[in-house]
Amino acid sequence: MERTNNQSGESIIKPKVLIQPGYATGDMFAIAAALIDDDELHVVISKGDENCNDPTDKADSIKKFYEDSRIAEKRIHLVEVSKLRENEEELNEKVARFQVIGRIDYGTDYVARKFSKSMKRKVRNAWKVNSCNGEDKAIEKWLTEKGIPITGGRLLILWSRFSGKNGDIHIEHDTSYFGTRQIVKRAVNMYDAIIITGDKGYQEERREKDLRSKRDSKKRGHQFDEIANEVNASKVFNITEFWNDENSNDLPKWDGNTRVGQFKLYEYFQNNFKDVKHLGFRSGNLEVMAMLGYQVRYMEEGKRVGDESKGGYRMTAWNDRRESLMDKSIPEDERLTIGYERIQLIDLPTRTGKFLQDKKLEINSNAIDKDAIDEEVRRRISVMDEKARKNFKNTYNKELKEVKRERIKWGKDEVEKWRRPDFTPGNKGGAQKPDEIRDKYLRGFNDTDLDILFNQYLRPADWNGIEDRIIRQEKHYSKEHTEGLDQNERNKLFEELATQPS
Repeated sequence: MERTNNQSGESIIKPKVLIQPGYATGDMFAIAAALIDDDELHVVISKGDENCNDPTDKADSIKKFYEDSRIAEKRIHLVEVSKLRENEEELNEKVARFQVIGRIDYGTDYVARKFSKSMKRKVRNAWKVNSCNGEDKAIEKWLTEKGIPITGGRLLILWSRFSGKNGDIHIEHDTSYFGTRQIVKRAVNMYDAIIITGDKGYQEERREKDLRSKRDSKKRGHQFDEIANEVNASKVFNITEFWNDENSNDLPKWDGNTRVGQFKLYEYFQNNFKDVKHLGFRSGNLEVMAMLGYQVRYMEEGKRVGDESKGGYRMTAWNDRRESLMDKSIPEDERLTIGYERIQLIDLPTRTGKFLQDKKLEINSNAIDKDAIDEEVRRRISVMDEKARKNFKNTYNKELKEVKRERIKWGKDEVEKWRRPDFTPGNKGGAQKPDEIRDKYLRGFNDTDLDILFNQYLRPADWNGIEDRIIRQEKHYSKEHTEGLDQNERNKLFEELATQPS
């Protein structure tokens, strides 16, 4: 708290706050952990006013999650703004009555510095995962009705995410159905059960134009059911968005229909299986699993030079950089690793992800292209006065610095434009997805990346059995495939294609 004087000379206390944009749902878990651990900390959440039509505004649900995390309502402040992004001046005016000590990165940095046995206990208590017998029985009944084992040896939990396709950033980290099939097919004999959880799919499953009529459209997320049935329906289970199951009488008995209550299911798995592993692309949900004490690995790009993920460095505060950031006043016997470890890939598994990877590398390469920079410097000098041209060396070096600075800024701005592409289904920008994505790239993980996943994490140490692989292939048929077929044969071929997962 900061004590200051108002205009009347009266002493007032300014609460210390961190500022969170209303669209930043992925950051709310680390911020919640900071609020749970520091009971003097407040949070200001920006919320769009009546004129702000931003589909990514989730301020109300963020506030609800904090309240459900047992954070006092008086410490949570909603501030209305005309727009959620690029609004620093307006937001600063709105928060003048607070002592601002941090912004969106604060939660991540706080956990990196302060995570300990004590903090872990506080977080687990706030998120109510310390199980009771009655809730465990309700979870067992719910699992049994779905045919899911209630105990076992090895359990793999694969996390699905589609927030990018729904209009948020990082569409490149959205789940690949085909990539999920590759992992499940290869891992199925290694585990007693495989659970697919998280997002069911993006809000409106796209249909290939003229290939499937609206009445034939399958339910959202049906691809995960098809993967389970194809590989081994007795060992692979799709529970994506289980919290929305309005037909279940048992779900509310353990609060499985609430954001915080969902965590109890994963605590149950942790306590009733001998070896539980969580895997998914970088997301807030996986941060929760790590803070609760579970075994977690998250995936992102970064194996290629210049291909580091936006935000990737920030999360290394929880793994690679943690040792240097940890609060040294925490006693040795109280310190804990967070357990949020990353696996970097060469290629992302979705075709859109691969396209955006290459686009970013192309932009960054152009930004530092020596020939282009030299050409621009010489062009500028050529139109300068005679004095500047005669003093060529000094003029060249001066202009070189300026051109490099401009091109680096240009590169960053261009990359930023691709963070939420206009062709994203949930972005409603109206643009068509480039044909290049379909024509140039293969679905799924490449063989090297799959080997990385299994060598570093998924394969049990004592496993020496058979590992099935799926051969990647194009998802569209060229003229060569369809030449000579009549219309009925073409329709049948395309219908088979339309049901294949991405």
